[in-house]
Amino acid sequence: MFMSQEEGRLFSINFDHQNFGKKFTTSGNLWYFNPKDYVFDTQSERISNKNNTITTINKLTRQVIYDKNFKNNFDIFDFFGNSGGGIKVFSSLLEKELIRINFGLVDWDAEGSIWIMQNTGEPKKISIKISNNETVDLKINSSKIVSTSSLTYIDISEYEIIDLRD
Repeated sequence: MFMSQEEGRLFSINFDHQNFGKKFTTSGNLWYFNPKDYVFDTQSERISNKNNTITTINKLTRQVIYDKNFKNNFDIFDFFGNSGGGIKVFSSLLEKELIRINFGLVDWDAEGSIWIMQNTGEPKKISIKISNNETVDLKINSSKIVSTSSLTYIDISEYEIIDLRD
């Protein structure tokens, strides 16, 4: 229920991706409005998904890439919004003030866990094991209610545009 409110949410997050012994770590802000309308913003880039278009703005190279988000594409935000049938919940456990929900992503053949606040359902951590060689961890440091107007505007008029939608 925490994620399906009318208002948007702003999360301060740490994102870790490990793949074949290499680790990619970044921190940033995630504006979440619904499973298909969200923005992840770091110092170097902004990635947004809106109206089935994924827009990546690279602030360092001054490039913008537009790409299609396929209609049946499942992402972790579908889990937040409780949409899609590709999620199988295995168990839930109480760990201090958090509830840990263990789940499987059927279409991805992956397993993971999400930790949420017991009283509010607010997500605090997500960990997904995609394969023996790949894991994704998302730690949510803080969250608050926001509107779309709180997202800062980036003037891309002088940026190189790459359109992959066709």
